[in-house]
Amino acid sequence: MVEAVAAMLCRLPLLLLALLALPSAGFAHRLDEYLQATLVAIEPGSIRLRINLTTGVAVAGQVLARIDRDGDGVISAGEAAAYAERLRGDMAARLDERDVELKLTASTFPEPAELRTGLGIIQVEFSVVPGPLSSGTHRLAFENRHFPNVSVYLINAAKPKSGLIEITSQKRNQNQSAGEIGFTLNTPANASR
Repeated sequence: MVEAVAAMLCRLPLLLLALLALPSAGFAHRLDEYLQATLVAIEPGSIRLRINLTTGVAVAGQVLARIDRDGDGVISAGEAAAYAERLRGDMAARLDERDVELKLTASTFPEPAELRTGLGIIQVEFSVVPGPLSSGTHRLAFENRHFPNVSVYLINAAKPKSGLIEITSQKRNQNQSAGEIGFTLNTPANASR
């Protein structure tokens, strides 16, 4: 019995070390990838696509070369706007089988030095103004073709803030560069009065 307790105590430091190592590994992304995570927020009258772009250390130079076009080590407002426009051009969205335009609504770019560490996150938000949607089921299809040779993608629907919207399905292709979100718009109870 004493030997069993002693053996457990000897393994305890190793177990603690393993537990401490796990959380950091679980939240990291690979160094050789450009992570493009899109969160789709659907509300009555608006659809927003919030995209977080995180460069891995090994690909940061390639990404920065496309952003900092003059190579001066600074991301100017014009360079940020041009990159956001290139990103928009590499995306497509369809609502109920009709093409919809993505409009840039916000963007933030960290300093190039932060992007080179793999910790900086470029944040870009696009909106779709769907016009009046009828009550019932709808489908939003989205495709991201930006920087495919080094990118990994994620697409997810956010939980709607409004009780009038219900996400009914989410489908994605294998690498999550394209997906479809099914949702229902419920008519408010007092709308028919």
